[in-house]
Amino acid sequence: MKERREKILKLENVHKSFGSKHVHRGVNLELNQGETIGLLGGSGTGKSVLLREIIGLEFIDKGKIIFKGQDIQNLNEKELQKIRLEISYSFQSGALFDSVNVFENIAYPLFEHTKMSLNEIRSKVAEILEMVDLKGIEELMPSDLSGGMQKRVGMARAMIMRPEIILYDEPTAGLDPTNTKNVVDIMKKMTCLGYSSIFVTHDIPAALELCQRLIILNDGIVAFNDGPEEFKKSNDPIVLKYKQEVHYAGSEGEK
Repeated sequence: MKERREKILKLENVHKSFGSKHVHRGVNLELNQGETIGLLGGSGTGKSVLLREIIGLEFIDKGKIIFKGQDIQNLNEKELQKIRLEISYSFQSGALFDSVNVFENIAYPLFEHTKMSLNEIRSKVAEILEMVDLKGIEELMPSDLSGGMQKRVGMARAMIMRPEIILYDEPTAGLDPTNTKNVVDIMKKMTCLGYSSIFVTHDIPAALELCQRLIILNDGIVAFNDGPEEFKKSNDPIVLKYKQEVHYAGSEGEK
């Protein structure tokens, strides 16, 4: 597939505060069509908040969020619903509906937003489950699934409407190496199919393997924005500090 470099999403001078806490102090970020970027930063730097701002679950105090040339931060709820069909959010926990099975969880957006027949929806769900390596689990309940499977079902639901952009919020958090590889492999498939995505993570190896660019949020702004090789070679104090903090946290977690 020929790589496309049109800018599909742009954040300009984004500010966001919660009371006296300034989370974003002028974030500038661009996402190219067909690109996957890794969004890194310590706890409390506003990585997940940024994803919620992009789809209107949080409202910015100042700045612009431009999707396909349209400034979207002042849209009403009905208009935002249309944007959310094109920019999909894959929640950290999977955020599945506990009371319905896997098929109904994944099919929900299709029932809500399309006029597809039941047979067409069943076919679509089967196709997306095969893509996330969970073929044939339509009738299982969320409680029947492991944590890794729940995350992959959540990813399948985020993908089912074929959005322009997928926002991944810590999809590998809490997973063992095997499930982490499964999730990263699915994200690679989506990148190869031409989807654009933002990958919020503390998992540096996964980000280096998957992403074309890495971005570090620090003190409310973008402190680093470059490719994986530049990240690995960087002697920037913020990059070095971040890598050390993540390594320390990982070591502590293994005890």
